[in-house]
Amino acid sequence: MEQLINHSGFQKKLAAYAEQTGENIAQVQKEATGYLQELFTEHKPLANMATIQLAQFVLGRAYDRSIDVNPEEMREVTKLVRRHPVAFVMTHKTYIDMMVLGLVLARHGLPIPYIFAGINMDFLGIGQLGRQSGVIFIRRDIRENAVYKMTLRHFIAHLVDEKA
Repeated sequence: MEQLINHSGFQKKLAAYAEQTGENIAQVQKEATGYLQELFTEHKPLANMATIQLAQFVLGRAYDRSIDVNPEEMREVTKLVRRHPVAFVMTHKTYIDMMVLGLVLARHGLPIPYIFAGINMDFLGIGQLGRQSGVIFIRRDIRENAVYKMTLRHFIAHLVDEKA
């Protein structure tokens, strides 16, 4: 995470923002570091396994264990995922769609995607497991927070650059 914070392009943007607004650069950097710590996630194999098991358990309690997929479309998704960073954009009615997506991808030997969740879901146990299995906890209202938006863009660009 240190390299993310100290990335020269990110530091230049923070410095330009501080100069433009008249804010103290050290304070802007501290604020951005806090936001990056809040956003940071990575995939750890043990957490990914636990997340898949949890998804199977939760979904199995309310739904049929089988999930219908179109084999032709799964082949196309497989090709895309292996060549490019891919983002799955979903509406936020429930987290079940994201659980189903992760489960289907894992069952087909594909990487579990990074997903966004509201910061309100970052509580004891769930937050820890989420941060180790690719959940990016984001704030709901960021309209007036330029430093947060810069930090979020920087983190997402890092994930794309790393082909994570």
